[in-house]
Amino acid sequence: MKDRRHRAIRLFCALLFSSSIALASTPKLKIKTKHGNALEDAKRDQIERLAKQYDLSKYTLTRNIMIEQGAMNHSMPELTLNPRFLDNDDLALSAYIHEQGHWLLVERGRSQNELLFEKLQMMFPGIPTQLPQGSGGLRDTYFHVIVCMLEWQGMEDLVGAQRARSAIEWKQHDHYTSIYEKVLQNREKIETLMQQYGIKF
Repeated sequence: MKDRRHRAIRLFCALLFSSSIALASTPKLKIKTKHGNALEDAKRDQIERLAKQYDLSKYTLTRNIMIEQGAMNHSMPELTLNPRFLDNDDLALSAYIHEQGHWLLVERGRSQNELLFEKLQMMFPGIPTQLPQGSGGLRDTYFHVIVCMLEWQGMEDLVGAQRARSAIEWKQHDHYTSIYEKVLQNREKIETLMQQYGIKF
């Protein structure tokens, strides 16, 4: 009798665990390719595979994704990824989280972001805005400090601290170099600001 009860409890726990995984899995992504070529198809396949491998539900604010060869990754009006990083899943995953991070900031609203922008300028005066040090504009460069921190936090959650830091350090030498440098050198300071403003995935 006791054995049957234990088996029933174990079965119930297993079902509960499996149902929680199903509820937390990545929502179905609506991925399109701009030109339908082999590189874009490969990138689509990579993102779909990563969405099955990792639970991206928390990091998916928009499910509409365009894959476009030759485009620069961007978040608005439609999240667009280029075929870069086909040979590196961690960098591909970090790019996905990065662009979704922009959506998180936009959903906060203009008035809240205006206060955040002013605070970031006071905290880090004089960040270079021109590529590759910055992201091309003043406001965009400063908001990228938050987006890059969201990216780092998300990567840590998904792949662990060591691989996450490796991805961020690699990017610091590739693009947005001054922004990633600020993030790497001032994590505690930036995270404190984010907590004050309730910014998190």
